[in-house]
Amino acid sequence: MAQYTIFGAVCALISIGSLYYSVWGTRRRVAIAEQRREINTESIPFLEQIRIAFTNRPFLYVIGIYFCSWLAVQVTASIIPYYVINWMGLSEGQFIQVTLAVQATALAMLFVWNKVSQRVGKKGAYFMGMGVWMIAQAGLFFLQPGQVGLMYLLAIMAGFGVSTAYLIPWSMVPDVIELDELQTGQRREGVFYAYMVLLQKLGLAVGLFLLGQGLERAGFIERMAGQPTPVQPESALMAIRWAIAPLPTLCLLIGMILAYFYPITREVHAEILLKLQERKRANS
Repeated sequence: MAQYTIFGAVCALISIGSLYYSVWGTRRRVAIAEQRREINTESIPFLEQIRIAFTNRPFLYVIGIYFCSWLAVQVTASIIPYYVINWMGLSEGQFIQVTLAVQATALAMLFVWNKVSQRVGKKGAYFMGMGVWMIAQAGLFFLQPGQVGLMYLLAIMAGFGVSTAYLIPWSMVPDVIELDELQTGQRREGVFYAYMVLLQKLGLAVGLFLLGQGLERAGFIERMAGQPTPVQPESALMAIRWAIAPLPTLCLLIGMILAYFYPITREVHAEILLKLQERKRANS
């Protein structure tokens, strides 16, 4: 229980610190943008919001990329306790350490991937991160009990890819917003970000549902309070291994295919920004 408390406290500090860092880092630019913004108190009807989002073709790609990436994250995060405890035969404390290895690596690599994306583009960074992540997921499928050191190495490798899943889809949303502004003359950030958050919740719900249904059908035996960890049937152990590797890998592969066809490249985005600047100069 103490380990869960420490883990929760660390996550809370990181979350709160990130929020304050974001506010402090953007408050000046937001204030300037609000001064230049034309005030429009008219709310957009719900059906109109749906039309705005789903008629923006690049945004549909971003939705697909983010949903596939986030589904892979949620399935992996949900199955890790069962994988570490039931397949690897380790303790709950080891499960927390594996989770920390993944998340700490993902947080640290955010800054690295940001620099990489500036050099090779967002699509290039996404492909690189997903490639490392898929190798790690495949390795977890073939990992055998007792190979603890290799498990931690694969967890760190997975953190490299998880980092791009956190960073790249969200960094694509401003591109979509700026394209919408170029086409319509309006800034409608709220519509697009609202659907991204909705997808985040949907990915969590779908991931947990699929995992629960799969384990139940495979004959997984739940641990009773105060009882030792039960011996799982071979079918349940195989289901855990499939959930830790092939299922997330399939999601990542679909996300990579969508990223390949994502139409806003670095060159296209630069052209969008140039046209927006020319329009603002003309209006001023």
